[in-house]
Amino acid sequence: MRYIILVEQKKKAPAMFTAPVADDDADYLRRAIDTMQPLSAEDYMQGPAAILHMLARYSYVLLDNDVYWCVEWTPGMIVIRFSPNGEMAWTAIRSPVPDFGGRTATKEEKEAYDPDAPNHQVNLVFEPWTAQFDEEDRQAKCFQPADAQTEEAFEAALASVNEIGDQIESKYGNDLEAWVYRGEEQVVKMVGEGVRLDDGE
Repeated sequence: MRYIILVEQKKKAPAMFTAPVADDDADYLRRAIDTMQPLSAEDYMQGPAAILHMLARYSYVLLDNDVYWCVEWTPGMIVIRFSPNGEMAWTAIRSPVPDFGGRTATKEEKEAYDPDAPNHQVNLVFEPWTAQFDEEDRQAKCFQPADAQTEEAFEAALASVNEIGDQIESKYGNDLEAWVYRGEEQVVKMVGEGVRLDDGE
């Protein structure tokens, strides 16, 4: 399981870098993956695709031939799987932070919460996110230029969803703001309170 980041370069295409996901964070993501359900192209287009036009922080994780898009979003983290055959799946995992996103925490949630415990959701999103913009951070986290096989796997997994992006531009480009607003509302309906994993969330 590896992070994929795209680093902007002057007058060149972005450079792809990769680094291993820490074992405990990888285990957490695997448990999140176990809760996934199918996502159609239409449902993606009318919902989560709008996140790309907002200020959300997110990362990409490559596992085998699939890419997992991990997004910090209410109720905690949304994960969407993109596969080379065009199939998609998704899940929403509730944050372990009781008042994440402004929600009202119960007394039981506050008492059960350990602020010193690892927050795997934060790690999965922000470890690669910050590395995109800081060379020293990339070096400290052991990011290396991706090889041709990794680049091909990443591009193959995202080929279908990139085509959906072209369709969105064609259908909604003249009124993108309204489409984004509708998409945000749809994501709220989709995710609900999120799935609680088995380590205190």
